[in-house]
Formats: sequence, C-alpha cells, structure tokens
Amino acid sequence: MNNTYLKIITIGAVFLWSENLNAQLIKKPEQNMNQNKSLQDASRIGRTSGAKAPEFQELYDYEAKNETLADAMFPYQSYLHKAYVIMLEEQNIISREEAKKILIGLQNVDRLAEKDPALRLYMPYESALIKEIGNLGGKMHIGRSRNDMDNTTNRMFLRDRLLDIIGSIIQFRSEILTKASGNLETVMVAYTHRKEAQPITFAHYLTAIDESLSKSLNRYIELYARIDESPLGSGATGGTSWPINRTQVGELLGFKGLVSNTIEGVAGWDHITEFASDNAIYMSSLSRFASEIQLWSTDEYQSAELDNAFAGISSMMPQKKNPDALERSRKAAANSVGQLMAILTSLNAIEYQHSGTRSPLEPKSLDAVLASTHAMTGLTKTLQVNKEQMLKYARENFSTMTDLADLLVRKSNMDFRDAHEIVADVVNQAIAGKKTADQITVDMIKNVASKRNQKLNITDSELQEALDPVKSVVRKVGPGMPAPSAVQDMINKGLKDNSRKKEWLEGKQSDLEKSSKALQKLISEYSN
Repeated sequence: MNNTYLKIITIGAVFLWSENLNAQLIKKPEQNMNQNKSLQDASRIGRTSGAKAPEFQELYDYEAKNETLADAMFPYQSYLHKAYVIMLEEQNIISREEAKKILIGLQNVDRLAEKDPALRLYMPYESALIKEIGNLGGKMHIGRSRNDMDNTTNRMFLRDRLLDIIGSIIQFRSEILTKASGNLETVMVAYTHRKEAQPITFAHYLTAIDESLSKSLNRYIELYARIDESPLGSGATGGTSWPINRTQVGELLGFKGLVSNTIEGVAGWDHITEFASDNAIYMSSLSRFASEIQLWSTDEYQSAELDNAFAGISSMMPQKKNPDALERSRKAAANSVGQLMAILTSLNAIEYQHSGTRSPLEPKSLDAVLASTHAMTGLTKTLQVNKEQMLKYARENFSTMTDLADLLVRKSNMDFRDAHEIVADVVNQAIAGKKTADQITVDMIKNVASKRNQKLNITDSELQEALDPVKSVVRKVGPGMPAPSAVQDMINKGLKDNSRKKEWLEGKQSDLEKSSKALQKLISEYSN
C-alpha cells in the first residue's frame, strides 16, 4: 500500500481526531509481508514444513474475522458528522460557537466509542453526544436522516474498499505479466473440454488471464464513478427545507458529485448490486485460473508445482502436499457469487424506497476478494513450472493434429474436411497401436488416405515439422496468437494498460487525501 494512504491500525485510531489522520482514505490494517517471514503454525509439518506465506494466511484470517458492517462504517460516520457540522455553520444554520462545541464533543464521544461498541450505532452515539454537551448535540442532526447518512457512510466505505481491490488486481496483473515474460518459449498444450487442443506457450495462457483481469479492472473503474456520488441531504427520502449545501458537504467528504434525486439517494441500491456483480465476475475468473493451476499441479499432470509456502499437508498421509491456497481462493469465489445472489434476492419485488429488506455488501465479502487476490498474486510469483513435462505432453498428446491436417490441405490440394477425417483415422490407429503423436509416420497417413481414394505427396521432414509443437507455436504469428513475438506484443500492451490504471488509482487516492486535508484544516480552525 502507498505510504500516503491513511492507515488505521485500530478503529480507535480513527475515532481520535489528530494530526496523524492525514487522509480521507481510511485504510484497513496494512499487511506487512516482511514482518511475518517466520510465521509458523502447527500445520507446518511434513512436506510443507517452513513458513506459511502471509498472503496464504490472509485466506484464513478473513474467515475468522467478525467485523460487522456497522463497525466497518463507523470511522466514516465520524468524518461525516464533522463535515456536516461545518456545513451547518457555513450555511448559518448553527453558530460558530455551537459548531465548535459540537466538534469538541464529537472528539470525546469518539473516545468513548473506542471502548464501547454500542456507541458505533447512530442513536446511542447521538445520545452520548447530548449527554456530553447538552441539548446542543441534537442540532447536529438538523436536515438529515439516518437514511441518507447511512447510505453516505456506506458509499465512503465501499469507495475505499473498491480502491483496495483495484490496487490488488493491478499488482496481480503485474505478477502475471512478469511470469509471462519469463515463459515466452515454454511450450505447452491448450485444452478445450479438458482435452488436448493445440500447442501454445505458458506466456500465451497467462496473457489470456491478464486480458480477463484488465476487463475486471475496467468494470471496477467504471463503478467507482457511480459510487463516488454523495446522497447526503436526501433526508429520509424527500429532502429538507433547511438551506443545507449538499455540494459542499459532499466535497468535504471527497465525493465528486451528487446523487441528484433525494428518493434515489436513500432507495438506490444498484451501485451495491453492481459491486457484488463485478466481484462475482472477477472472482469467477480468478477461480477458473486457480482450478487450472490445481489441475496442472496434480501428480498425474506434474506440470506445475506450488511453493511450499502456499501449500498444506495431510495429518495422516505423509506424501501429501495439498493446494490449499488454490482451494481456499476458489471457496472465496463461491462466497462472492452467494453474496450477489443474496443482494439480488433481497431486491426482488420490494418497493423503490428506503428499506431494511435490502441485503448489504458485507465487509467479509470484500475481504474475501482481497485475500484471494493477494494469495493468487503470491502463488503466481512463486509458481514453479515444469517446462520439460509441458513440452513432453505437447509432443506426445496429439495437440498438433490440426497442423497435420493443414499440411495435407496445402500439399495435396484436398479440402479441409477430408484432411480432418484422414487425420482423425490416423489418430485412432495410433491410439489403438499405443503410439504417441510424435510416432506417427508418413506410411500411416498414406495408408489411411488411400482408403479414401486420396493421394498424398508429403515427405518425412514435412511431417516432422507439422508434428513439432515448438514449430507449430512459432508459425502462429497473428495478433493474439501464441508465437513469442505476438505474445510479447500482448505483454507490452498489458503493461501499458496496467500502468495507466495504476496512474488512475493514484489520482483517486490523491484526490481523497486532498479532501481529507481540507476537512482536517477546517476542523482545526473551528475547534480553536
């Protein structure tokens, strides 16, 4: 995480308004990937004895957390109160002295809420403020409702978590592209329907994953603009007759625009549904990647090996090295789909108004996205690829049969369908004779062709070139194809795209930091 971000080590640190709160962007505790190198637990025995990767541990930690949405949103509520009080004074709804007393009272109640979670809900919090400074505390709520206030703090919370997720995927893409750059000539088999299809390279496969990640980032970035709108000032649903300044208080809280309609301000839920949908789409793609890596790491494939730091053991079977990080990431993906279904179901056939029927996007669901992304980033970086085994499969497992059919079309002037059927018969004969693809001979092909009244004119050297998966890859130089030159173009485009998205992210984080400093400056001026 960027050191300019606001890092909140405990919720209490947010409650205490101080000079150290130098950014509106309220961050979750930062994962220090270096401080836990010796992280151990009782399961680190057998073939995976040694340190568990902190990114892997995060997959366990998020499940064990019991953070409620109210707890997650409270730091933003504390910011909102202060910004709203300043706006009330500047609109001459309350006096400067009243604003000062309320702001000082808010600091005191924040300290109480640090020790008493019950105060993190608004009504008990307001009661504590009134107890602290008298009935003046009730003026803080002029012109607003819990409806618009909760929707505002929820958007602030989601906005920060959205930036966290975007940042994590940008880092994930960086590792994917780095791994691809080191495997431009790692020839392997691409599969369709879990059956051998055609020769590619591992880099070609990884750039497909990168393209999927880029599309997920596009969806998240588009969503940000729809979340970054302030509903504050909508009141319960019909607004207020008080002369509040919705634009000003929204800007103090870092929003770039307003939810225009006051009913939409408290009833709208599509941004939450969209966030859940984007998560489900992204996590489904991540799960598919994890599933494929898990398949390649099986004892039967032996094409990939997980670093011990991302694997687990069996308590009974000494030989086991289980792909736990992959499975837990896939589990997190399933939970993301479940969260989307819960939200959609809660919205089905309810009225278009503020309603407690609507399911929110829970903190744990967002933590699941972050944990699995971090785990898959570290796992990809440390993944060991068995290049020899991958090439062996490509040579032996009939992945070049399309190349062979193309050779027949070029050399014998036959249509592709006839060539397709001749090669299919050759494959059947090879399998029946327990031959691998690289053991197919010219005579085998000519014998099958003659039964179909086809004459062939191919040489052994031409056959061997058609059957060679390395040469097959090199021949495919078109855009998006597996030749190293074409894949390098995709890597270069991916790096440029990822760099642009990183610049966008840093710009949004900078904007939030600037709005935070502006608000803190006003709070300081009003409180002195």
